[in-house]
Amino acid sequence: MPTRTQKWIINLVDGLEKNVDNQVTTKVLENCGRNCQSQSFVRKAKKIYEKSEDTKDFLKNLSRVYKNLHVEGDKVYIIYPKCYCTQVNKIPKGTLSTTYCNCSKGWAKALFEGATGKPVEVIKEKTIISGDDHCRFRIIL
Repeated sequence: MPTRTQKWIINLVDGLEKNVDNQVTTKVLENCGRNCQSQSFVRKAKKIYEKSEDTKDFLKNLSRVYKNLHVEGDKVYIIYPKCYCTQVNKIPKGTLSTTYCNCSKGWAKALFEGATGKPVEVIKEKTIISGDDHCRFRIIL
């Protein structure tokens, strides 16, 4: 049974999907994720970026402190074996729309844009909320 806060989140996302276009909904949730990102983690990633020889070196060095970062060939991913969002990870599967996971896109954008000072694209490929066994976000630097 979802808590009061979880019900509020479910209703908020549902309301956004029913009343606002997808682009605005995505922007709102990404902004939530950006604000959830730890500024100390962004500063740490920026220091790693500044000390790295190039993007490949940055990703290798960052993956040493951020175990959810994976580089597979020329593709970069954040992969979560479970949902770490304490706001929703106890909500029963099928109750919350995967639209909510745009929050995680914003979190990832804040990390990589803060570190590199450049725009970043994040693609939501898999989510636990949608029934996948892990979350996977592709990072395009």
